[in-house]
Amino acid sequence: MAKYSDYNIIPIGDHCAISLILKELNLRTKSYPFDWVTAIDQLNDTNIVYNIQIINELTLSDNVDDIAQKYIGDAFENTNRNSINNITFPHDTENVADIFEKYKRRFNRLKTDLPKKNMFILLTRHYYIEKDIFQKISEQLLQYNTESIILFISGANHTYFENMNCSNVIFKYIEYDISKCYDYDYSTFRPNIKIFLSDLLL
Repeated sequence: MAKYSDYNIIPIGDHCAISLILKELNLRTKSYPFDWVTAIDQLNDTNIVYNIQIINELTLSDNVDDIAQKYIGDAFENTNRNSINNITFPHDTENVADIFEKYKRRFNRLKTDLPKKNMFILLTRHYYIEKDIFQKISEQLLQYNTESIILFISGANHTYFENMNCSNVIFKYIEYDISKCYDYDYSTFRPNIKIFLSDLLL
């Protein structure tokens, strides 16, 4: 049995690569709100910090409708981007009512599953998450269940992990050549992530 086979996997962002790779590895069993969304500048920005904020609001609110509406915002009025939080929805093509119901289900599922023993997976291509910000993210996600794990994969090397002693955090640096823009994502970055996740989870 794989070491992490009893963990429930929740992608936290910042784009769809993790969900796609989990699906290819037959490890994706549920849909969550951050599976198929991204920040408008996918190479140099991230939606992870905002997603963490929304998770906090979700845990404090009894109105999941409001959370889903805030996350989607005006994304489908003219473009697929919420003009307030700059979250984009490139994979959602249904009518607005169906999209809202879909995200409401996903936020309800996330709220229910947060107390489980989860593996939260965070991914950035080029964006660097400062140490103090990551510590806040870690504290928030691990408060729901102290047995949970955060797996952070990044194309930017976060060297502060060399001096961090946290058994609940796994950091994996997989180089992202920003000079090759999105070509590198499909030719090299995602295949390397898939190899790493296959070795880790299967």
